Amino acid sequence: MIRFENVVKRYGEALALGGVSLEVAQGELCVLLGPSGCGKTTLLRLVNRLIEPSEGRIFVGNRDVMDLDPVELRRGMGYVIQSIGLFPHMTVLENVGVVPKLLGWPKEKRVARAREMLALVGLEPKTFLNRYPRELSGGQAQRVGLARALAADPPILLMDEPFGAVDPPTRARLQEEFLKLQAMLKKTILFVTHDLEEAVRLADRICLMNQGQIEQLDPPERLLTHPRTPFVERFLGESRALLVLELHHLFELLQPLPGSLSQDGLPVLSLSATARDALSQMIAAGSDRALVQNEAGEVVGEVWMSTVLALSKGARFSGDGRGGAFLGRPREGAG
Repeated sequence: MIRFENVVKRYGEALALGGVSLEVAQGELCVLLGPSGCGKTTLLRLVNRLIEPSEGRIFVGNRDVMDLDPVELRRGMGYVIQSIGLFPHMTVLENVGVVPKLLGWPKEKRVARAREMLALVGLEPKTFLNRYPRELSGGQAQRVGLARALAADPPILLMDEPFGAVDPPTRARLQEEFLKLQAMLKKTILFVTHDLEEAVRLADRICLMNQGQIEQLDPPERLLTHPRTPFVERFLGESRALLVLELHHLFELLQPLPGSLSQDGLPVLSLSATARDALSQMIAAGSDRALVQNEAGEVVGEVWMSTVLALSKGARFSGDGRGGAFLGRPREGAG
Protein backbone atom coordinates (compact mmCIF):
# COMPACT_ATOMS: atom_id res chain seq x y z
CA MET A 1 0.00 0.00 0.00
CA ILE A 2 2.89 2.40 0.82
CA ARG A 3 6.35 1.75 -0.59
CA PHE A 4 9.59 3.70 -0.23
CA GLU A 5 12.36 2.87 -2.70
CA ASN A 6 15.87 4.12 -1.86
CA VAL A 7 14.51 7.44 -0.60
CA VAL A 8 17.04 10.20 0.11
CA LYS A 9 16.19 13.59 1.59
CA ARG A 10 18.71 16.39 1.89
CA TYR A 11 18.36 19.85 3.38
CA GLY A 12 21.32 21.64 1.85
CA GLU A 13 24.35 19.67 2.99
CA ALA A 14 22.44 17.93 5.79
CA LEU A 15 21.29 14.39 5.06
CA ALA A 16 17.92 13.64 6.70
CA LEU A 17 17.28 10.29 4.98
CA GLY A 18 20.02 8.17 3.49
CA GLY A 19 18.44 5.71 1.06
CA VAL A 20 15.44 4.30 2.93
CA SER A 21 13.47 1.36 1.52
CA LEU A 22 10.34 0.25 3.33
CA GLU A 23 7.02 -1.35 2.41
CA VAL A 24 3.87 -1.02 4.54
CA ALA A 25 1.22 -3.61 3.71
CA GLN A 26 -2.47 -2.88 3.35
CA GLY A 27 -4.11 -2.86 6.79
CA GLU A 28 -0.78 -2.75 8.64
CA LEU A 29 0.02 -0.38 11.50
CA CYS A 30 3.71 0.39 11.10
CA VAL A 31 5.30 2.56 13.78
CA LEU A 32 8.25 4.79 12.88
CA LEU A 33 10.28 4.94 16.09
CA GLY A 34 13.52 6.62 17.04
CA PRO A 35 15.21 9.56 18.73
CA SER A 36 14.68 13.17 17.70
CA GLY A 37 16.29 13.93 14.36
CA CYS A 38 16.40 10.32 13.17
CA GLY A 39 14.23 11.02 10.08
CA LYS A 40 10.93 9.43 11.10
CA THR A 41 8.74 12.54 10.64
CA THR A 42 10.57 13.37 7.41
CA LEU A 43 9.71 9.91 6.09
CA LEU A 44 6.06 10.33 7.08
CA ARG A 45 5.68 13.72 5.40
CA LEU A 46 7.04 12.42 2.13
CA VAL A 47 3.94 10.24 1.73
CA ASN A 48 1.52 13.17 1.37
CA ARG A 49 4.10 15.45 -0.25
CA LEU A 50 4.34 17.96 2.56
CA ILE A 51 7.98 17.56 1.62
CA GLU A 52 9.46 15.95 -1.49
CA PRO A 53 12.34 13.48 -1.88
CA SER A 54 15.77 14.46 -3.12
CA GLU A 55 16.16 10.99 -4.62
CA GLY A 56 14.16 7.78 -4.73
CA ARG A 57 10.47 7.09 -5.16
CA ILE A 58 7.39 6.76 -2.92
CA PHE A 59 4.39 4.75 -4.04
CA VAL A 60 0.83 4.71 -2.73
CA GLY A 61 -0.71 1.62 -4.20
CA ASN A 62 0.98 1.35 -7.57
CA ARG A 63 1.19 5.11 -8.16
CA ASP A 64 4.23 7.29 -7.63
CA VAL A 65 3.17 10.17 -5.38
CA MET A 66 5.18 12.59 -7.53
CA ASP A 67 2.82 11.83 -10.42
CA LEU A 68 -0.24 12.80 -8.34
CA ASP A 69 -1.70 16.21 -7.62
CA PRO A 70 -0.65 16.94 -4.01
CA VAL A 71 -4.04 18.37 -3.02
CA GLU A 72 -5.91 15.32 -4.32
CA LEU A 73 -3.29 13.05 -2.76
CA ARG A 74 -3.82 14.63 0.69
CA ARG A 75 -7.60 14.44 0.44
CA GLY A 76 -7.24 10.68 0.10
CA MET A 77 -5.32 10.33 3.38
CA GLY A 78 -6.08 11.01 7.00
CA TYR A 79 -3.48 13.13 8.80
CA VAL A 80 -3.30 13.45 12.58
CA ILE A 81 -0.62 15.46 14.39
CA GLN A 82 0.37 16.15 17.98
CA SER A 83 -0.91 19.73 17.97
CA ILE A 84 -4.26 18.40 16.63
CA GLY A 85 -4.72 21.37 14.28
CA LEU A 86 -8.44 21.93 14.71
CA PHE A 87 -9.73 25.14 13.16
CA PRO A 88 -10.58 27.36 16.17
CA HIS A 89 -13.35 29.29 14.41
CA MET A 90 -15.17 26.10 13.36
CA THR A 91 -17.44 23.89 15.44
CA VAL A 92 -16.65 20.22 15.96
CA LEU A 93 -19.21 19.43 13.25
CA GLU A 94 -17.48 21.75 10.79
CA ASN A 95 -14.01 20.48 11.70
CA VAL A 96 -14.95 16.85 11.19
CA GLY A 97 -16.65 17.70 7.90
CA VAL A 98 -13.73 19.62 6.35
CA VAL A 99 -12.57 16.96 3.89
CA PRO A 100 -16.07 15.67 3.03
CA LYS A 101 -17.02 19.29 2.22
CA LEU A 102 -13.97 19.65 -0.03
CA LEU A 103 -15.02 16.42 -1.73
CA GLY A 104 -18.46 17.90 -2.44
CA TRP A 105 -20.55 15.86 -0.03
CA PRO A 106 -24.03 17.35 0.60
CA LYS A 107 -24.64 18.84 4.05
CA GLU A 108 -26.95 16.06 5.22
CA LYS A 109 -24.33 13.44 4.45
CA ARG A 110 -21.60 15.48 6.18
CA VAL A 111 -23.68 15.87 9.34
CA ALA A 112 -24.54 12.16 9.41
CA ARG A 113 -20.89 11.24 8.92
CA ALA A 114 -19.76 13.63 11.66
CA ARG A 115 -22.23 12.06 14.08
CA GLU A 116 -21.04 8.59 13.13
CA MET A 117 -17.37 9.47 13.53
CA LEU A 118 -17.82 11.19 16.89
CA ALA A 119 -19.65 8.15 18.24
CA LEU A 120 -16.89 5.93 16.87
CA VAL A 121 -14.19 7.81 18.81
CA GLY A 122 -16.25 7.88 22.00
CA LEU A 123 -17.78 11.38 21.93
CA GLU A 124 -21.54 11.85 22.29
CA PRO A 125 -22.64 13.71 19.11
CA LYS A 126 -25.43 15.68 20.81
CA THR A 127 -22.97 16.96 23.39
CA PHE A 128 -20.03 17.81 21.12
CA LEU A 129 -21.23 18.64 17.60
CA ASN A 130 -21.71 22.35 18.23
CA ARG A 131 -18.79 22.94 20.57
CA TYR A 132 -15.70 24.87 19.54
CA PRO A 133 -12.13 23.59 20.05
CA ARG A 134 -11.59 25.97 22.99
CA GLU A 135 -14.39 24.14 24.81
CA LEU A 136 -12.68 20.74 24.57
CA SER A 137 -10.15 19.02 26.81
CA GLY A 138 -6.90 17.82 25.26
CA GLY A 139 -8.16 14.25 25.03
CA GLN A 140 -11.48 15.34 23.51
CA ALA A 141 -9.73 17.53 20.95
CA GLN A 142 -7.46 14.62 19.99
CA ARG A 143 -10.52 12.42 19.46
CA VAL A 144 -12.05 15.08 17.23
CA GLY A 145 -8.81 15.21 15.27
CA LEU A 146 -8.98 11.46 14.75
CA ALA A 147 -12.66 11.67 13.77
CA ARG A 148 -11.76 14.33 11.19
CA ALA A 149 -9.00 12.15 9.77
CA LEU A 150 -11.41 9.23 9.39
CA ALA A 151 -14.41 11.20 8.09
CA ALA A 152 -13.86 10.62 4.37
CA ASP A 153 -12.94 6.94 5.02
CA PRO A 154 -9.37 7.20 3.69
CA PRO A 155 -7.47 3.93 3.25
CA ILE A 156 -4.30 5.49 4.72
CA LEU A 157 -3.71 7.32 8.01
CA LEU A 158 -0.54 9.30 8.70
CA MET A 159 -0.11 9.99 12.41
CA ASP A 160 2.69 12.13 13.82
CA GLU A 161 2.97 11.86 17.64
CA PRO A 162 -0.85 12.02 17.79
CA PHE A 163 -1.12 11.33 21.54
CA GLY A 164 2.01 13.14 22.66
CA ALA A 165 0.30 16.30 23.95
CA VAL A 166 -2.07 14.66 26.45
CA ASP A 167 -1.49 13.45 30.00
CA PRO A 168 -0.38 9.81 30.54
CA PRO A 169 -3.74 8.39 31.73
CA THR A 170 -5.59 10.00 28.79
CA ARG A 171 -2.86 8.83 26.44
CA ALA A 172 -3.23 5.24 27.62
CA ARG A 173 -7.02 5.37 27.11
CA LEU A 174 -6.62 6.87 23.63
CA GLN A 175 -4.12 4.17 22.68
CA GLU A 176 -6.46 1.41 23.82
CA GLU A 177 -9.44 2.87 21.98
CA PHE A 178 -7.32 3.48 18.89
CA LEU A 179 -6.33 -0.21 18.83
CA LYS A 180 -10.02 -1.18 19.00
CA LEU A 181 -10.77 1.18 16.10
CA GLN A 182 -7.94 -0.26 14.03
CA ALA A 183 -9.16 -3.79 14.68
CA MET A 184 -12.51 -2.74 13.15
CA LEU A 185 -11.33 -0.44 10.36
CA LYS A 186 -8.06 -2.09 9.20
CA LYS A 187 -6.53 1.14 7.89
CA THR A 188 -2.98 1.28 6.56
CA ILE A 189 -1.20 3.41 9.15
CA LEU A 190 2.19 5.07 9.47
CA PHE A 191 2.50 6.20 13.09
CA VAL A 192 5.42 8.31 14.32
CA THR A 193 6.49 8.22 17.96
CA HIS A 194 9.65 8.52 20.05
CA ASP A 195 8.00 6.49 22.84
CA LEU A 196 9.10 2.84 22.90
CA GLU A 197 6.23 1.71 25.11
CA GLU A 198 3.66 3.30 22.78
CA ALA A 199 5.30 1.65 19.78
CA VAL A 200 5.25 -1.78 21.41
CA ARG A 201 1.62 -1.38 22.44
CA LEU A 202 0.34 -0.30 19.02
CA ALA A 203 2.51 -1.66 16.23
CA ASP A 204 2.18 -4.62 13.93
CA ARG A 205 5.77 -3.81 13.00
CA ILE A 206 8.22 -1.28 14.38
CA CYS A 207 10.64 0.53 12.08
CA LEU A 208 13.41 1.76 14.37
CA MET A 209 15.40 4.57 12.76
CA ASN A 210 18.72 6.24 13.49
CA GLN A 211 20.45 9.04 11.57
CA GLY A 212 18.26 8.70 8.50
CA GLN A 213 18.56 4.92 8.24
CA ILE A 214 16.49 1.92 9.30
CA GLU A 215 18.27 0.07 12.09
CA GLN A 216 15.69 -2.70 12.47
CA LEU A 217 12.24 -3.49 11.08
CA ASP A 218 10.39 -6.20 12.98
CA PRO A 219 7.25 -7.05 14.98
CA PRO A 220 7.49 -5.72 18.55
CA GLU A 221 8.38 -9.00 20.23
CA ARG A 222 11.11 -9.77 17.70
CA LEU A 223 12.58 -6.30 18.13
CA LEU A 224 12.60 -6.61 21.93
CA THR A 225 14.04 -10.11 22.09
CA HIS A 226 16.42 -10.02 19.12
CA PRO A 227 18.01 -6.55 18.76
CA ARG A 228 20.22 -6.61 15.67
CA THR A 229 22.64 -3.76 16.30
CA PRO A 230 24.33 -2.10 19.28
CA PHE A 231 22.20 1.00 18.67
CA VAL A 232 18.97 -1.03 18.89
CA GLU A 233 20.11 -2.63 22.13
CA ARG A 234 21.01 0.76 23.64
CA PHE A 235 17.73 2.33 22.49
CA LEU A 236 15.65 -0.47 24.00
CA GLY A 237 17.53 -0.28 27.28
CA GLU A 238 16.70 -2.21 30.41
CA SER A 239 12.93 -1.75 30.00
CA ARG A 240 12.68 -4.23 27.13
CA ALA A 241 12.19 -7.27 29.40
CA LEU A 242 9.12 -5.63 30.95
CA LEU A 243 7.81 -4.51 27.57
CA VAL A 244 7.84 -8.09 26.30
CA LEU A 245 5.31 -8.81 29.03
CA GLU A 246 2.95 -6.14 27.62
CA LEU A 247 2.57 -8.30 24.50
CA HIS A 248 1.15 -11.33 26.29
CA HIS A 249 -2.17 -11.72 28.07
CA LEU A 250 -3.04 -14.17 30.80
CA PHE A 251 -5.32 -16.28 28.61
CA GLU A 252 -2.10 -17.31 26.82
CA LEU A 253 -0.35 -18.32 30.04
CA LEU A 254 -3.22 -19.95 31.89
CA GLN A 255 -2.51 -23.14 33.87
CA PRO A 256 -5.08 -25.43 35.55
CA LEU A 257 -5.66 -25.04 39.26
CA PRO A 258 -4.10 -27.78 41.41
CA GLY A 259 -6.38 -29.04 44.15
CA SER A 260 -3.56 -29.46 46.67
CA LEU A 261 -2.41 -25.82 46.98
CA SER A 262 -4.11 -23.08 48.98
CA GLN A 263 -5.67 -20.22 47.01
CA ASP A 264 -5.97 -17.88 50.02
CA GLY A 265 -4.44 -14.41 49.70
CA LEU A 266 -3.45 -14.74 46.05
CA PRO A 267 -3.90 -11.78 43.70
CA VAL A 268 -6.73 -12.17 41.20
CA LEU A 269 -6.57 -10.85 37.62
CA SER A 270 -8.75 -11.01 34.53
CA LEU A 271 -8.02 -13.13 31.49
CA SER A 272 -7.33 -9.99 29.48
CA ALA A 273 -4.71 -8.66 31.91
CA THR A 274 -1.13 -8.66 30.66
CA ALA A 275 1.78 -10.64 31.95
CA ARG A 276 3.22 -7.32 33.13
CA ASP A 277 0.08 -6.71 35.23
CA ALA A 278 0.44 -10.16 36.75
CA LEU A 279 4.11 -9.64 37.62
CA SER A 280 3.32 -6.32 39.31
CA GLN A 281 0.53 -7.78 41.41
CA MET A 282 2.48 -10.89 42.38
CA ILE A 283 5.42 -8.77 43.52
CA ALA A 284 3.08 -6.51 45.53
CA ALA A 285 1.42 -9.52 47.16
CA GLY A 286 4.69 -11.37 47.78
CA SER A 287 3.30 -14.36 45.89
CA ASP A 288 4.80 -16.70 43.31
CA ARG A 289 1.47 -17.15 41.51
CA ALA A 290 -1.85 -15.42 40.80
CA LEU A 291 -5.40 -16.52 40.10
CA VAL A 292 -7.13 -15.71 36.82
CA GLN A 293 -10.86 -15.16 36.47
CA ASN A 294 -13.25 -14.86 33.54
CA GLU A 295 -15.77 -12.08 32.88
CA ALA A 296 -18.30 -13.81 35.14
CA GLY A 297 -15.86 -13.61 38.04
CA GLU A 298 -15.16 -17.34 38.07
CA VAL A 299 -11.58 -18.46 38.74
CA VAL A 300 -10.52 -20.46 35.69
CA GLY A 301 -6.82 -21.02 36.30
CA GLU A 302 -3.58 -19.53 37.54
CA VAL A 303 -0.33 -18.07 36.29
CA TRP A 304 3.08 -18.57 37.88
CA MET A 305 5.83 -16.00 38.49
CA SER A 306 8.38 -18.37 36.95
CA THR A 307 6.37 -18.44 33.71
CA VAL A 308 6.28 -14.67 33.53
CA LEU A 309 9.97 -14.26 34.33
CA ALA A 310 10.94 -16.79 31.68
CA LEU A 311 8.77 -14.98 29.16
CA SER A 312 10.49 -11.69 29.96
CA LYS A 313 13.76 -13.21 28.79
CA GLY A 314 12.24 -14.04 25.42
CA ALA A 315 12.28 -17.77 26.21
CA ARG A 316 9.82 -20.37 24.96
CA PHE A 317 9.06 -23.20 27.36
CA SER A 318 6.89 -26.26 27.61
CA GLY A 319 6.04 -28.13 30.76
CA ASP A 320 3.60 -28.22 33.63
CA GLY A 321 3.63 -24.51 34.41
CA ARG A 322 5.30 -24.60 37.78
CA GLY A 323 8.70 -24.86 36.19
CA GLY A 324 8.06 -21.88 33.92
CA ALA A 325 5.80 -23.20 31.21
CA PHE A 326 4.85 -20.93 28.36
CA LEU A 327 2.08 -22.61 26.45
CA GLY A 328 0.61 -19.55 24.82
CA ARG A 329 1.34 -18.28 21.34
CA PRO A 330 3.30 -15.11 20.56
CA ARG A 331 1.69 -12.12 18.90
CA GLU A 332 1.04 -12.85 15.24
CA GLY A 333 4.12 -12.25 13.12
CA ALA A 334 6.54 -12.37 16.01
CA GLY A 335 9.33 -14.84 16.50
